[in-house]
Amino acid sequence: MARRSTAARRYAEAAFQMGKEERALESWERDLATLRTLLANPELRAVAMHPAVAYSAKERVLRAVAGEQIGREPLELVLLMVRRGRPGAIDRMVEHFEELLRRSRGISRAEIRTAMRLGDDERNAITERLRELTGTKVETSEEVDESLIGGVAVRIRDTLYDASVRSRLERLRARLTAV
Repeated sequence: MARRSTAARRYAEAAFQMGKEERALESWERDLATLRTLLANPELRAVAMHPAVAYSAKERVLRAVAGEQIGREPLELVLLMVRRGRPGAIDRMVEHFEELLRRSRGISRAEIRTAMRLGDDERNAITERLRELTGTKVETSEEVDESLIGGVAVRIRDTLYDASVRSRLERLRARLTAV
């Protein structure tokens, strides 16, 4: 798994650099998203992932499916990943590419977990606070996690802001048992 993530990151950084140099980041973004969608098809994914299928057959199928809707460079990058035995890393590569693109645009992605669904006022207040913390525009995704009991936990990249009741109770338990 770590190998896929590392490979995905390297390929994403290479794609980002190529797109940046060509001033074509938007078309790279669109093409990579389309390729990820195409590869979500179980039959196409099975062909791309199956070790017994020859690379030439995989290449023919992928080129036929991609047709004219995908630029040459993004398709060649995905074919390179398939040829090197890393088709399972394509989804992560596209995610890393999208993250690099967001960073270049001054956007942070925040994953918000709460015990109950947020109302509009709460969502706006959290988003505004995160904007102040990061100094960037913030895109959010929300998940209800009843195990939090109450409060909120937010992850932005590698940073976790945990103001949940569960984490407070765990910290209290740790202090009491340390005495």
